[in-house]
Amino acid sequence: MLAVVAAVILQQAAAGQVVWQAPAPPEPVAVETPAAVPAIPDWARSDPYGYERSECSPLVRGADESMEACQARVRNALAANLGDALPVELAAGVAADQCRQEAAGDRYALQCGAPSRSGPATARLVDRTCETRPRAQREGGVIWTEECRPADGSEPAEDGLRIRLGGDDD
Repeated sequence: MLAVVAAVILQQAAAGQVVWQAPAPPEPVAVETPAAVPAIPDWARSDPYGYERSECSPLVRGADESMEACQARVRNALAANLGDALPVELAAGVAADQCRQEAAGDRYALQCGAPSRSGPATARLVDRTCETRPRAQREGGVIWTEECRPADGSEPAEDGLRIRLGGDDD
C-alpha cells in the first residue's frame, strides 16, 4: 500500500502537477491609538487620593508594575481628567517623599510622611519607702506583708483599675 502512494506522488511530480504556492502576506494589524484622556470613575473625581490608593494597592496592581510606575500612570490619568482641580500633592512630577517600609519584608506595610513619634507613655518614678511586717493568721502562723508609701509623704496611689481620659489624672 505504501508503495502505491509513493508511486502516485512520483507520477504527479513527473507530470508537473505538484504546485507550490508562496504564503499569503500577513494581514496588516490595526494599531489602536490610545485615548487622549484615560477614563476614571466618577468617585475618583471627589476622592483622588482614594483612587490612587485603590489602583496602586499591592493587592490590585500587577506584580510586574512597581509602585512608582503605578503612581505615575494614575497621577497622569487624574491630571488629564481633573485639570486645575488636581491636588498639588498628586501632580505627576511630585514623588512620594519619605516613604519607607513599615516592617522589614512586608510589602504591604508602607509608611509615608514624617515618622510618628508615639511611644509608650512615660511613667513617673516615685521614690517609695517600704516596710515588711509580720501578721498573725486566724488558722495560726505568721505571714509577712510589705507596705509601701511614697517617700515624700504624699498620698499613695490607689490600687485597682484606672482609665486615663486624656492627660495625667494625678
